[in-house]
Amino acid sequence: MPQLGLTHLHDVSTYAEWSGPSIREIFLYRRERGRITIINQGMCIDGPAVQRFADAIFAHERGTYRLHFHSVQPTDLQPLRRKVCLPISEDIVITLPDTQTSYLATLGKSLRQSLRSRLSRTKGLTHQIVPGSALDVELLEQIVGFNHARMASKQKHSAIDQAESTRLLRLARTRGMVGTIYIEGRLCAGSLVCRFGDDVFSLLNAHDPAMNHLGIGKLSRYLMILEAIRTGAQRFHLLGGYYSSKRPFGGQRVPLYGLMVYRSRLGMMLDSISLIRLLIRSLNYQIRTLLDDLKHQQPLQRQKRALALLIRVRQGLSARNRARRGIGTR
Repeated sequence: MPQLGLTHLHDVSTYAEWSGPSIREIFLYRRERGRITIINQGMCIDGPAVQRFADAIFAHERGTYRLHFHSVQPTDLQPLRRKVCLPISEDIVITLPDTQTSYLATLGKSLRQSLRSRLSRTKGLTHQIVPGSALDVELLEQIVGFNHARMASKQKHSAIDQAESTRLLRLARTRGMVGTIYIEGRLCAGSLVCRFGDDVFSLLNAHDPAMNHLGIGKLSRYLMILEAIRTGAQRFHLLGGYYSSKRPFGGQRVPLYGLMVYRSRLGMMLDSISLIRLLIRSLNYQIRTLLDDLKHQQPLQRQKRALALLIRVRQGLSARNRARRGIGTR
């Protein structure tokens, strides 16, 4: 609710499913010109539950022809009728051990040595944890400023604008904390995370580009992971993107899928433009993933991955053609 409360919920409807006195499934959704968009993202869903939801929606919302789940982890989709499911993004997750020492032992030798060296040799370095309730606007603006400066140094535009900064501040004050690194009293890096249950989500990790030579960005991430272990978290989510920089910390890719469920084959056929867009997004994601992984693989592994991607491209094009013709679905 802290996350959902940052958006406008006045036009949101709710589907709830009970098992005795307990709620088993909850889906929040919006209606838009015959389409239902599910707001929940990132969660695990199973085919039978989605089919029950779809049946209820199609019976209740007479003019609806499609359900759209964005960035979910689906399982057991075989029973689900008239569906299209493709990978479109990812969540990079570190499964945390019980102790900080155990986590350090899982890292590569060179990274361990680098982190230890930075911590022992950087004079005047201090790491402080600021609880979300004590987070002020000025501190967040400094960390966001590091993000903007670093992106500008790469000739890229930061996705964190004023509206996003306000959202991060509100979310952090509810469920978050910030890890800061100071060197001789000067703020050099910050890592903003939020915790929900046993899961910690890294929302922003940024450092002063002038400190690139000290590896402060990696150090900030590492110290925040140690803090999550100290507080008993079980998983640390690095979210998507830049996997090559997150892989050394033990992050594993968890693919997230776009799932569309249709009332009828005719509805699927008439929605071919949306299906093509989903296919293009999926292929873009898979190509980026392949290129990133190829940097860390041996030549034979690279050939196998490239061949597997070509097969998926051909399968995707075949699925697009079937969607256009409205065949091949139940």
